[in-house]
Amino acid sequence: MWNKINQIRRFYRVSVWRTLLFNFYMLPFSQAIKLPILLTRNVRFYNLSGKVILKGRVKPAMIRFGFLGEDNLYWNSEKIILNISGCLVLTHNIHFGNGVLIRVERNANIEIEENVSISNKVKIIAYKSILIRQNTRIAWEVQILDTTFHYIRNLGDMTFGELNAPIIIGENNWIGNRTSIMKGTKTPNYTIVASGSLVNKDLNVPEYSIVAGTPVKLIKTGVYRVLSKEEKEIINSLKKNSLI
Repeated sequence: MWNKINQIRRFYRVSVWRTLLFNFYMLPFSQAIKLPILLTRNVRFYNLSGKVILKGRVKPAMIRFGFLGEDNLYWNSEKIILNISGCLVLTHNIHFGNGVLIRVERNANIEIEENVSISNKVKIIAYKSILIRQNTRIAWEVQILDTTFHYIRNLGDMTFGELNAPIIIGENNWIGNRTSIMKGTKTPNYTIVASGSLVNKDLNVPEYSIVAGTPVKLIKTGVYRVLSKEEKEIINSLKKNSLI
C-alpha cells in the first residue's frame, strides 16, 4: 500500500512547466521532446545562461531532480537551485535529492556519469572542473567545491595561492554525509569517505579503501560499498539463514 501512496506523491510533485521549460530551453529539440530531465515544483532557476549536454542514449526521466531522499527530508522543505552559467554534462540514471545546489560558473564544467545518486542539501560549485564518475553515492549535506572563492596571500613575499583546481571523484565512491570535497581532490575508484571528513588533495591510497578525518587519512583497505543487485543477494542470504 505504501509503495502506491509514494508513487502518487511523486506524481503530484512533478512540475510540468518547469520540466518543459528546462528541457526545451537547455537541450536540442530532438532530445528535449523525450523529456529526459524531470523536475519537481521545488526547483528554482537562478541562471540558465550556460548549457546542458546529455551523453549516451536519451530516455524519458533518466535524470531526476527532487525525487530522492524523501524518507529523511520532506520534498518541498528545501529548494533545489540550478545556477548554470557554464557547462553541465549528464548521463543516464542520475538522481538528485531536495535542497541541492548546482552552480556552474562561466567557463567551468560539471560532469556526472551514469548511475549516480546525490542526496539532500548537497552543494556542488564549479569554477573550473568537477567530475563525478559512475556508480557513486553522495550522502546528504556534502559540499563539493573546486574553489576557495578568495585568494590567500603570503605576507612575506606577497605571493598568492591557486584559487581553483579540478576535482575528480572516482567510480563507485561513497561519500559520507557532511563531508567537504575541496579543490584539487582526486579519489581512487571504490573509495569510501567517512562522514564529516575533509578531502583536499589527490588521495594516494589504494582502490577499495576507507578514508576518514580532517584532513582524511587511510583507515582500512580491501573493502567496498555494496550496491543494487549484490545488496539484494546479501539480504536474501541473511533471510534464508534467519539472521534478519
